[in-house]
Amino acid sequence: MAKKESSVAPKERINVTFKPAIGDAQEEIEIPFKVMVLGDFTHRPDDRVLEERKPISVDKNTFNDVLEKQNLSLDISVPNRLQNEDPDSELAVSLKFKNMKDFDPASVVEQVPELKKLMELRDALVALKGPLGNAPAFRKAIESVLSDDDSREKVLKELGMAAEAAANGKDSGKDKKGDK
Repeated sequence: MAKKESSVAPKERINVTFKPAIGDAQEEIEIPFKVMVLGDFTHRPDDRVLEERKPISVDKNTFNDVLEKQNLSLDISVPNRLQNEDPDSELAVSLKFKNMKDFDPASVVEQVPELKKLMELRDALVALKGPLGNAPAFRKAIESVLSDDDSREKVLKELGMAAEAAANGKDSGKDKKGDK
């Protein structure tokens, strides 16, 4: 018999073959590469007897499904570098991993409320710095709001600065009258 040319495994990997010692057979048979990993990856008790547990087949197509079924989570305390007041303070972090994308830094930020708020603030500042701040129509709208006294009062009231602006306006108004 001729040697089998097609192989399931790529050529870069070590392919194990054997020749059966039965009669005059000359054919080489390729042994599939399989690995079984045993371990407690969930760190949760399992009351089932070991003999009753079924192996879980994991490959590149089923990895995310297996990860989601394991219901993995991580609850830790990390040093709080977000606040400078207390250098010894800690931040409680609770992360859940349902697929490989959950290990991405952006996904971790989404799961930590303190980091999520900072990222939202950062994104808002970047948006203001971007083309919106330089757009003539946006600039014209801001100028029209600031030039109209009623609109300016509404904006200051929304920002919680109405009383402060009124006090500053009275002081500056006195200076203007005194200069005339």
